[in-house]
Amino acid sequence: MSNNNHTIEFATFTLAEGVDESTLIAAADALQRDFFSQQKGFIRRDLVQVAERQWADVIYWESRDSVEQAMQVAPSNPAALHYFQLMVNDGESDPASGLMLMTVAKSYSWQQI
Repeated sequence: MSNNNHTIEFATFTLAEGVDESTLIAAADALQRDFFSQQKGFIRRDLVQVAERQWADVIYWESRDSVEQAMQVAPSNPAALHYFQLMVNDGESDPASGLMLMTVAKSYSWQQI
């Protein structure tokens, strides 16, 4: 058990019509290489399939400030812009409508069982 106060960014999305899984994975790889790997406070990221055409990015950060800094520069990053274009635009004015930020209260691992 540990208390680390990391922040988890949980962002759900739906693939746009005509976008297949291989296109998403290629764009996710580019996003990792050209954006996330360069962000201060980035720890790790998991791309998960929730259901047919439904996905989520689960991103681990050192702090909420790290997330907020990354969110400020994402709109000007070509890899991030390309990735976001693969998602359904539901017309909401808030681009973060599928986004949740959570602070880790306590962490456990299988090694501690």
